[in-house]
Amino acid sequence: MYSVAWAGQKVSANWFHIAREYTEKFLHQQQIRDAVGKQALLTKELYNPFIDTLMYGLPHTYRNIMAATGTIVTLIVNSEIGGQWNIQRNDNDWTLIKNIDREPSATIKIDPYDAWKLFSKGMKPEEAINKVDIKGNIGLGQVALQMISVMA
Repeated sequence: MYSVAWAGQKVSANWFHIAREYTEKFLHQQQIRDAVGKQALLTKELYNPFIDTLMYGLPHTYRNIMAATGTIVTLIVNSEIGGQWNIQRNDNDWTLIKNIDREPSATIKIDPYDAWKLFSKGMKPEEAINKVDIKGNIGLGQVALQMISVMA
């Protein structure tokens, strides 16, 4: 019944709609904590489901980026609360894949605090460029900084 538009979906499974709702609650809590100088909710239990859900927006962010079939881009949110997400170019689109068997064309590493801010419009890509580490194809990696995984 509901779609998660920032992930490029016109129709979404119920679990994804519920996960999107969780990201909104987590995000609002973070914004309030940030505004009043309270400690962020950066624990594996609370943060990892949030950031994992946001990463469903990564293939949609790359939707207009042409690359050779099989090209891989990896985004790593540093520390034990983050994780690694990979997208691969197929014939017509990009898809999330769990495991990779070769070096990605671009790897982006970002800290958890910067990730939640960047992917929710709390930080501009121009600000983030100095806070991330991009290896490989810099231009391809910089596309990830444009991801907005909230309704904007």
